[in-house]
Amino acid sequence: MKIEDFFQKVKPELLPSANEFQDSAWYHVLMGNENSDITNKKIALIGISEPGESVPASYEIRKYLYQLGRAENAVSVIDLGDFEFDYKYKTYQSLGFVLSELINMGLTPLILNGRNDLCYAQYLAFTYLKKYITLVSIDSRLDFNLNEGEEMNEDNYLQKIFMEEPSYLFHFTNIGYQAHFADSSILNFMDRLFFDSFRLGDIRTDISNMEPVIRQAQILSIDLAAVRAADAPGAFKASPNGFFGEEVCQLARFGGVSNGVKSFGIFSYDPSKDQGGHTAHLAAQMAWYFIDGYMNRYPESPNENADEFLKFITSIQNNAYQIVFYKSKRTDRWWMEVPINEREFAGSHHIIPCTYKDYQTATQEELPERWWQAMKKLS
Repeated sequence: MKIEDFFQKVKPELLPSANEFQDSAWYHVLMGNENSDITNKKIALIGISEPGESVPASYEIRKYLYQLGRAENAVSVIDLGDFEFDYKYKTYQSLGFVLSELINMGLTPLILNGRNDLCYAQYLAFTYLKKYITLVSIDSRLDFNLNEGEEMNEDNYLQKIFMEEPSYLFHFTNIGYQAHFADSSILNFMDRLFFDSFRLGDIRTDISNMEPVIRQAQILSIDLAAVRAADAPGAFKASPNGFFGEEVCQLARFGGVSNGVKSFGIFSYDPSKDQGGHTAHLAAQMAWYFIDGYMNRYPESPNENADEFLKFITSIQNNAYQIVFYKSKRTDRWWMEVPINEREFAGSHHIIPCTYKDYQTATQEELPERWWQAMKKLS
């Protein structure tokens, strides 16, 4: 059985006719890629359908995605069609297996829609591959319920991921939570696990600070409810506040350009609430920016390509701390060393992504918050 057999192929009759798309539109490339050798592709588009649906919601997103341009980016993309997910029987394991197979083949799955608890299937894919991962969720809420015994759903799937044994979750970060939706007990619980959470208002002062956060991730998940209702009225739990459309597209591009991100999902689209297709259009642009970023990836690591980096050593508090920074000569991205204090790894360092601002903080003899948080986790 081939991996393609798990999907219902794209149905052209559910899309606008070819003459409605400009010559430069992705439609002409993606429909031509349908029967291509999957092993020659880099990104696999995956829609999510439910049993009995005549027109899956993913087609609303496809209508806009297929009309976008720059054909050179679409050549490496294949639209596998729709995976039928049965929410009644919770077929996370089946979807997780399919995602793991795609990742193992070197493809990056890009999931179009479904409820945001499908992020659990993204996580399962890496447990099947026995790979430790960092999960970054862009969401206005922390989908975690401290009450045990409740069946997993879109409101508590993080609890399932956090409590899974054996655990392959190395780190978790929420981007964009809103204080009026956050339970302080959950925030405190995350602090005890040394997980990170970034409040919406703090992020928007300089969204570029999220680039190194996303650069650490293997899984990037975006709940459309993280976007304000004016820009995404068709989100399941749309609310007045949230990211602007251009901001969430920038976050999606951060995920695309990151060499670490192996699975990307855009979740929680409700076409019945999306008058004029506004949200579907935004989701399509988010997917486009992720793919555009992906096509501009450049593999680099201070551990592997030392001659491509500038090295800076900072001294803090009369040499009580020394932090080594690395700056890429090609991309201007930054990394820093964090010591590992566990006995068996004593004297070694872990290199994490950071920003130029972290370096500036260290030159002013202050410990960067990003470094301190990582230090606590690795101790």
